[in-house]
Order: sequence, then C-alpha cells, then structure tokens
Amino acid sequence: MRIIAGKNRGHKLYTLEGLTTRPTLDQTKEAIFNSLGGYLIDFTVLDVFGGSGALSFESISRGAASAIIIDSSKDAINIIKKNAQALKLEDQVKIYHSNYQRILANLVNNQFDIVFLDPPFRMKVIDELCEYLINNDMIAEGGYIVCEYPKEDVVNKTYEGYRIKLCRRYASSEILILERES
Repeated sequence: MRIIAGKNRGHKLYTLEGLTTRPTLDQTKEAIFNSLGGYLIDFTVLDVFGGSGALSFESISRGAASAIIIDSSKDAINIIKKNAQALKLEDQVKIYHSNYQRILANLVNNQFDIVFLDPPFRMKVIDELCEYLINNDMIAEGGYIVCEYPKEDVVNKTYEGYRIKLCRRYASSEILILERES
C-alpha cells in the first residue's frame, strides 16, 4: 500500500500482517479522493477506525492540516505510529489507542472537514456513527463523512442537510460519501 498523490506520493506504508485489517485498495482510495476534489488544503480529518492510518496520511499528503486517528488495536496503533514517523508527520497526527466511542464523546465540541468511517466489516455501526456525528454537529459546513462497508449491508443514505456525493460499489465493499450542505 502506498500514498497515491500529493507531497508524499509513492511512499510505501506499513500495514498489519494477516487479515486483521482490510486496507482500502488504491483504486477505491483514488475514487474517494477524486470525489473530494483531490486536494484538501487545511482540512481537519478524523479517522475513526485507523488501521494503518492510510486514509489520514493520504489526506495530509494532499494538504490536510491535521488528523486524529483512533484504533482499539495495539498492533494497529504501532503501525500508525511507525507510518507517522516514516512520513515525518508526528506533529500533524494525534493517535488514540482506545474505544472509538470514548474518544468521540471527548471530541463532541470539535468539527471536522472529513470523517473516515471504515470499521471492521463484522461491525455494523455506520448508521449509528453517521447519526452521532450529525446530531453532535461534528461535520463542518461543506465537510464529508466517508464510509466503507460490505456491499451487502443496508445503510441509511438520507440525512437532513446532507447530500450523497458518491455511492459506488467495489469488489466486496461500497463507498458512501455524504457532504454537508452549506
């Protein structure tokens, strides 16, 4: 897996061994970032299920100012830290090894330009998390919620004040990008 655009383009990322995490494929990542406009100057990012941190690091490579990355796996946290060090981005990334619900509760007074929701496929929490983010006003005007989930899952795509920017199926997953209307 690698960074596909921006200042760190081509940089290879460390990933977890085995099937514990499911990295977002380059083709899927490219579709996500093309839908977001490619470059994300001064955006703030929240990555709720960080994995390797690839989506956050791609965002920073494309101009995002900072990212908060959450993961409950100690192994994932170690990989995220290793990637942050290799990219020399430690000052732009806050990494939390914790349950996502605990960290989200502490972040309710913050707004983000992009929130990535790519939970393990066994977790069926996309609807719950979208509602939480929206009800707590955690998405900036013109900001995005980017979701990846199994293509067979039924996910709510209609939220007041949000429009579907992208909804597309890939190999085993579906990508949904919700944009907060201004």
